[in-house]
This record gives sequence, structure tokens and C-alpha cells, in this order.
Amino acid sequence: MRFRIVAAVALITLAIVAPSSPVEANPPISKSVTLVIDYGKASALKTKVANLTDVPEKASGWDLFGLAGMKVQGTQQYPTGFVCRIAAWPPAKKQDCADTPTFKEGHWAYFVTNFQLSKGWILSGQGAASHIPDCGGYEGWSWVAGGQANQPPRFKVDLRACK
Repeated sequence: MRFRIVAAVALITLAIVAPSSPVEANPPISKSVTLVIDYGKASALKTKVANLTDVPEKASGWDLFGLAGMKVQGTQQYPTGFVCRIAAWPPAKKQDCADTPTFKEGHWAYFVTNFQLSKGWILSGQGAASHIPDCGGYEGWSWVAGGQANQPPRFKVDLRACK
């Protein structure tokens, strides 16, 4: 009998102390990142800059396109591993996106910032689908015309605080 009373008191105490709705122990962390798309001089298209806020902590460089409302297309060979077309550039008649473009066809070069390593753009050593942007950082894409060397986006990056 004594055990039943102790058990009943324990259950009543838990019901009073326990919250009625789940409380999130660690709310999601978000950050700001700037996405820069440089279509190259020959395209005659203006460089696009998207200042993104509330970027989820685990969002990848590839995810930034969706957050910026930009359409990105990978190759048939690597649908999320190799960027073939950003916002309809290059046009389908120049590149079919069936496979990885050749040096003669041109390609997108992916640049990032890491202000601990450099004050400017760094050619990324990993693909956008696996790269997690730094808070307050920049992610840049630069169209490299066929036969040309990789060049960073024509956009000046500034060291800034994480927001």
C-alpha cells in the first residue's frame, strides 16, 4: 500500500513539473551568407548578388541557390555534384549538360571565402553540395569561357562579422 501511495505522488509530481508541450533544447541556428554569380565578361549579363539571411546552419553551397530563388542544374552524370547551368546560363544550345563539359566548352568555377586563410576569394577544394558556407562568408560562381583560366567572381569581398 505504501508503495502505491509513493508511486501515485511521483506521477502527480511529474505531471505538474513536466512541460505540457515539447521545448526545443537547441533552437536552429541561422547565419548570413552572400551568393555571387558572375556570368563572365563575354555573356553581357550583370553579376548577381544575393545577400541571404536566416541560412540554416547546415545548408550547403548548393542549397544557397534555392534560398536565393535561383535555378541550378547539374549534369546528367553528376546531378548535384557538378554545376552545369545557373539561371539558364550557359544556354542549352552551348552546353547540353549531359556530361561534364570539356575545357573548350567552358565551365563554372566555385569560389568561397575563409577569412582565416585569405582576405579574398579561394577556389573551392570541394563541391558545393558538400561545402558548408561560413557565417558572414561569401560563395561565388564564375563562368569560365572555353579555353580560359579560372578567375574569381568580379566582386570585392569584405571581412564582416557573422550575423
